[in-house]
This record gives sequence, C-alpha cells and structure tokens, in this order.
Amino acid sequence: MKLLFCPLCQDVLKLSLKGRHCECGASWGRYLEDGLEAELSGQGIPLGFANSTLRTALGRRPAEGLGSTFTAFVIADFCETVDYVAHRDPA
Repeated sequence: MKLLFCPLCQDVLKLSLKGRHCECGASWGRYLEDGLEAELSGQGIPLGFANSTLRTALGRRPAEGLGSTFTAFVIADFCETVDYVAHRDPA
C-alpha cells in the first residue's frame, strides 16, 4: 500500500485511483490503473506499508495495550513504481 506524506502540512493520505490532495493542497497523488504504479506531484514523499505484515498485525490486534507492529518504509527517490508529474487536479 502506498501513502503520501506532505512535509508542509504533515498530512498522510492513502492513494486511490481517483487521486487526492493533501490538506494544504501542495501534494497530490494517485494510483494508475494497474493499482501498483503511482504518480505524484508537489512535495509529497511516498510511503509504503508491507501489506503482508499489515495483514498479520491486523489479525493479531490485541484487546488492550500496544498494538501489533508492521513494516512501513519511505519509498526511495527513484522507484520504478512511482512517477513524478507536473501538478494537476485528480482525475
């Protein structure tokens, strides 16, 4: 799963096919039709969740106390599944 972090407003949003802006409007992103590749615009920094570890953590959600951990990471500046484009409104 890819998310977008805006360093200006510190909003974090989940990417979707429709495309979304952060709260301040400076960053934008969306998944492309294949659901794997994404395009981003602005100053947003892509983040990723390791889906398998997220599913495991959700399945082990405790009734109390600290929750289960999962793997999250900052996606590299150059990534074959992320393209940076000129700013435009979500389609």
